[in-house]
Amino acid sequence: MNKTFIENRLKNALKRLYYFDHVIISNNSHERSITHRLAIHLGEVFYEGWDIDVEYNRNLGDTKKIDVINKLVKGLKGKIDNNEDIISGRRSVYPDIIVHRRNFAENLLVVEVKKMNVSEQLEQYDIDKLKAYITEETLKYQYAAFIKIGDPENNPKFDYKVISRDEWLTQGELNFG
Repeated sequence: MNKTFIENRLKNALKRLYYFDHVIISNNSHERSITHRLAIHLGEVFYEGWDIDVEYNRNLGDTKKIDVINKLVKGLKGKIDNNEDIISGRRSVYPDIIVHRRNFAENLLVVEVKKMNVSEQLEQYDIDKLKAYITEETLKYQYAAFIKIGDPENNPKFDYKVISRDEWLTQGELNFG
């Protein structure tokens, strides 16, 4: 699967979300409610044996962990869960949505979702997590997507950016801007 294929499937799932579940978006439902519904629509478009999970924190039976994320964690104290292992410097994590094959080292897509009206600090925290998911050797997600969800009555309704692990390996940086 190439990046265009992933982007098209993601866009299709987002369109389905806005068509079938516009009420949960327009009534300002919690991000978790929205990501749950988006995961259902991703299940419709990634139907070839992929598992779609919400806030899944396992990696081949172990807890999913990444290196502690920069200084933003300190600035967000009280706004995020602190599951940091002081000794190893690693943090247990649970992405908003993943497309993978359970119990296999096949991690296709990791997705973080934010509403359009959240702080830049919280957005950057999710972007930093995506960078860690895609570069972490124990996870090796092939693609990462950052999605901003907006009111169905406004344009744009949503915005998204997909990057690939290959882009990171060849360019040495990830730009979700």
